[in-house]
Amino acid sequence: ATSDMESQMYPSVEAIREFLAKDDSKPFICCEYTHAMGNSCGAMHKYTDLTDTEPKYQGGFIWDYIDQSIYKKDRYGKEFQAYGGDFGERPTDYNFSGNGIAYGGVRDASPKMQEVKFNYQNITAQVSEDSVKIINKNLFVNTDTFRCEVTLAKNGHVLRTETLDTAVEPLSQQTYRLPFGKQQRPGEYTVTVAFLLREKTLWAEAGHEVAFGQYVYQVEGSPKAPACGVELVRSLHNIGVRGENFEVLFSVLNGGLVSYKYAGREMIEAIPKPNFWRAPTDNDCGSLMQMRYAQWKIASMYISHRNGGMFDNVPTTVEETEHSVTITYTYYMPTTPAAKCQVAYTVFGDGTVETKLTYDPVEGLPDMPEFGMMFKLNADYDNVEWYGYGPEETYADRRHGAKLGIYKNRAADNMAKYLVPQECGNKVGVRYAKVTDDRGRGLLFSGDELSFSALPYTPHELENAAHPYELPQVHYTVVRVALAQMGVGGDDSWGAWVHPEYHIDVTKPLEFTFRFRGI
Repeated sequence: ATSDMESQMYPSVEAIREFLAKDDSKPFICCEYTHAMGNSCGAMHKYTDLTDTEPKYQGGFIWDYIDQSIYKKDRYGKEFQAYGGDFGERPTDYNFSGNGIAYGGVRDASPKMQEVKFNYQNITAQVSEDSVKIINKNLFVNTDTFRCEVTLAKNGHVLRTETLDTAVEPLSQQTYRLPFGKQQRPGEYTVTVAFLLREKTLWAEAGHEVAFGQYVYQVEGSPKAPACGVELVRSLHNIGVRGENFEVLFSVLNGGLVSYKYAGREMIEAIPKPNFWRAPTDNDCGSLMQMRYAQWKIASMYISHRNGGMFDNVPTTVEETEHSVTITYTYYMPTTPAAKCQVAYTVFGDGTVETKLTYDPVEGLPDMPEFGMMFKLNADYDNVEWYGYGPEETYADRRHGAKLGIYKNRAADNMAKYLVPQECGNKVGVRYAKVTDDRGRGLLFSGDELSFSALPYTPHELENAAHPYELPQVHYTVVRVALAQMGVGGDDSWGAWVHPEYHIDVTKPLEFTFRFRGI
């Protein structure tokens, strides 16, 4: 009764809506919300969307702005960002103050900033093929304060960029025709409308983007399937498939793809295996994800093509057509109840290997954190290029601030500097990704809106490290190609689950297809 506003800490969007339905006598402000600990800020858009429908909900304060960490040197003299307990102090809350949208130390923006910036932008651009509806949420600023640029791209490559004159008054909206209409040639097109600073300010350079909207559409064409033939070579324990420029070897004994040679070079370091696990995030730890989903970690680590003795029950099937060969493995998982999945590799004459992972639901098993395949490549293959959402990491519940485009970095760049190593570096909506050495040789992965990551470590290596200096020396580039990964959550970091719509539904059959080929 003594305050001018209603202020609560970490209420859910539903709780805010319910509160205001009963009492909207005061504005409602979250004094803390969307706890940004580690890999977080998932589903934040639900809070900012609420400001559009609930006038009395006036936003909140993300906890926190900067990771509260301190420079320290490890036993070998290498500097790192230390957290609670690293100075021998007890009691301690360990890394609980590592909840910033900016890193400690040099205070660079963390990948979470991309989403926060978009959710907080004051101009909404609802884009279509040939028009844009601009909603100006600023209280005092006309959109003509900014330069509006419209960019058309095809399959990630920019075709045209034009300037659009706008003058939408504060708290108003207006629709404008774009400088170009809907395209007719086959391909995937993106139309991006961005608002940029006209002049340098105290806080940013001229050209800094303050808001954007993007629209994606397809113009269908007729895809061409590879028509070259392949040669099948069979022995007692191995199955070989080769074409003009490649050789693929499958092992019956070892249960999988053991060699993929392209242009005479071996491209894989280990048998690709189904993967259902991610390194737990801080939010996962707070909601006891590991306890609830631990069976999927065990399944990822100890999955086997054998369901008995050395030579017993090794189901491997081979199907040959004019232009391809398909080898299918059945894998058994040490879960309770017992489960299994299948991986089918179809090899085409140009070296493309179409990979299909299928899983039939088993009642009694929990949700799985990820559904996909994991590859190990030599660490020399550490150049990453992807056509998908970026430039920062994205997740099912944290992708609003990303743009569809072509981006490049190194595998090590995908290691976010979270105080405790954890799941990071994922990209959603990936159409293709290249992982190559410095001469451009490597593998091309492609599919329909893949979840993709390329890191120097496996999920299990990340999970085993409490500090970056505890990670092993780099020997591999670990590629994970998935149908989906569950969201990262972020309503709080001490119990809140990832929102239901950002889970993987394991009550229905799961099927995932992607392709890879040597470059």
